[in-house]
Amino acid sequence: MKRSNNLDAFRLLGAVLVIIGHAYHLMGRGNEVPFVFGYPISTLGVVIFFSISGYLICASWTRKRSIVPYMAARCLRIFPGLIAVVLLSMLVIGPLVTTMAVHDYFANDHFLGYATNIRLLPQYDLPGVFTDLPYPNAVNGSLWTLPAEFFCYLVVPLVCVRWLGVRVPVLFGLLGLSLYLAHVAPQASPVIYGTRLSDAASMWVFFIAGSLLRTAQERVPGLFRTDVAVVGLLGQVAMVSLYPTAVIWTTWVFLPYAILTAGLASTPYVRRAARYGDLSYGLYLWAFPIQQLVILAAGTLRMGLDLPLVTILSLCLAWLSWHTIEGPSMRLKDAVLNRMSAPKLTPATTAPAAEPAA
Repeated sequence: MKRSNNLDAFRLLGAVLVIIGHAYHLMGRGNEVPFVFGYPISTLGVVIFFSISGYLICASWTRKRSIVPYMAARCLRIFPGLIAVVLLSMLVIGPLVTTMAVHDYFANDHFLGYATNIRLLPQYDLPGVFTDLPYPNAVNGSLWTLPAEFFCYLVVPLVCVRWLGVRVPVLFGLLGLSLYLAHVAPQASPVIYGTRLSDAASMWVFFIAGSLLRTAQERVPGLFRTDVAVVGLLGQVAMVSLYPTAVIWTTWVFLPYAILTAGLASTPYVRRAARYGDLSYGLYLWAFPIQQLVILAAGTLRMGLDLPLVTILSLCLAWLSWHTIEGPSMRLKDAVLNRMSAPKLTPATTAPAAEPAA
């Protein structure tokens, strides 16, 4: 479904920001990562994804309120592209670049272990793959966000109830809990299902903020205003300068509001960002292994060469993924939803059989 707003463009922007931030780490220059609004630029990209996702997923649930089509839609969006990138990493990239004998590569326990990414249990290494790079042994570090986001999908039907008087307090309660968990020191935070809880909670904050803004919009149609968004961002810049350690306490308000204000606007050309397909998810999935492959093949290039090369290659794979895997899955999703939402005919409403021709 093509949108008449800028949300597709902002999701592409989020994916590109992740590529830029990862490039510094993968080239061994992690201490040079740019910070924007108090966040590393790659984290800001993920913030964009979670803020938009919170808004759209809450809207999707409140429109349908039926768990089976809701979960079918979520699974058909997230898993086909994920399965493709995991299997191709295991069966194509790994055997081509591993430092081990191919037989030993396939016999290694970590080979089959990598398939746990399909069920959203992160494993980042494949046997002998990318072992000598500046950021070694990491095949696809972007996958850590997927279990955190899918958990949000599971929680939405439980908290986004019909009555706003109940939904808002529940969302604020979850927001407070997520803010608390996000501030737990990494070494003290438990790891659940392969994901550090504090890392996941720091993104749940923005998903919940997007959901709250969608809920508020149901009562305040003119909620999103450009002037308010600009003032909020200026306030965020001041907060980052004065109280850098308290950044998350204010960003959950200002950043999602600004992202959604700009994303829900309809700007000529910008709103047509998905005219070649919804490439943001594929770009996010494929960029990390492509970045590692480029470094393996060409070394640590200048940013001015590395970033365009990686982005173009990743966009090509994202385009292929959309038109061969994700797009057909989305059409299947629409067919499933239409079938599930179609009214069933009762005997009283069933049309009579046509009379045979004379």
